[in-house]
Amino acid sequence: MKLPKKLSVVALAGALAVTVAACGSSTRSSSATSQSTATSGADMVTVLPSLTGVGTSVELDRGTASALTSLGVKLGVSGSATFDSTTSTVTFPITSGYAEVHSDPTHKPGWIEGSIQHDGSGLTLTAGSTVLSLSNFVVDPGNSMLYGTVGTKPGVPLLLLDGTSVKPSQDASGDVVLDGTVAKLTDTAASALDAAFGTTAVRAGLPLGVVHLVAKGNPVTYDASKDKVTAISRLGGVSTSVKLDAGTASALQTLGVAVAPVGSGTFDTGSATVTFPITGGFAAIHGDLGFRPGYIVGSILHQGSGLSFTKGSTAVTVTDFVVDPGNSLLSATVGGKPGIPLLFLDGTNVKVGSDGADVALDGTVARLTDTAASALNQAFGVSAFTAGTPLGVVHLVAAGS
Repeated sequence: MKLPKKLSVVALAGALAVTVAACGSSTRSSSATSQSTATSGADMVTVLPSLTGVGTSVELDRGTASALTSLGVKLGVSGSATFDSTTSTVTFPITSGYAEVHSDPTHKPGWIEGSIQHDGSGLTLTAGSTVLSLSNFVVDPGNSMLYGTVGTKPGVPLLLLDGTSVKPSQDASGDVVLDGTVAKLTDTAASALDAAFGTTAVRAGLPLGVVHLVAKGNPVTYDASKDKVTAISRLGGVSTSVKLDAGTASALQTLGVAVAPVGSGTFDTGSATVTFPITGGFAAIHGDLGFRPGYIVGSILHQGSGLSFTKGSTAVTVTDFVVDPGNSLLSATVGGKPGIPLLFLDGTNVKVGSDGADVALDGTVARLTDTAASALNQAFGVSAFTAGTPLGVVHLVAAGS
């Protein structure tokens, strides 16, 4: 989604007052983190620390749609995705995310970065009894890529986002509109389709369609030349672990509520620690500790894992955790509904360090939100859960990919 250079910085900053787009790249290990400092004068950065919608739509390419039909493959939608048959447009609601735009076009690894999530929606491709499910799309603007969950495997690179002809604007509601990006199949996606449906007709670069993205948020700005920032433009691991609070664990046991990991989550009984793999996202650590909403910002994804709370025949399952460090909040998908605020992350005593080439955060206390406490009380017919109850202490290790 590289923006055309003919757009001036001033015009871009205005059009992207609440924006999302893409350019740049990231690499693993020592180059996965980069110092986001201006290289030519001031670098004014517009940040959307918490995207709240609206959605990403794709007007399907007629040629590709016709080719799929000729192969006997039927395209459908899943979850909260919708399809407009009149315009052949499929829409996926934006459920969370982080985005930032740098006024310095030479900013590395990219002058527009972030992570935009579309949890709880997706596409299905069906041929006979074979069904391929693609869901929980993540737009990585820094790498001009869309990732998704294929079956149950998250973080699969599916679409290259070619923004050569993208046009930014603002609608009557003040939301930013990006039109003209062409979504093209990656080699990974093409190979998966060929393998699933027994063909050799699907090729990398095949256009899925033209993207129409509408985003909203509450922007803040800062001068990057006065704030040293360490950023990981594409998170590729490692994990977030929570050592369960002994008092809370005992209370749950007394109530007859069992806690267990689901999906790719794991539990170490010896240390009473549950671990969730990091599957994607963006993170930045500001040298200015007074930066707002928080000096650690971004969007850290844990797709395909979660926790189940079970009592008798009643079970509450929470999955696909999204850590919003800037707003000290962890949200999740609960009963198929994404974006539910579950844990307040109290980072009063957090310590930022390193684990080899990776960034480590220790000491954050995860506490139940009022929403989470109320949901657990209602599900299990108790009144013991209260807002602020500590779930445990967090140990997070983040790596680039």
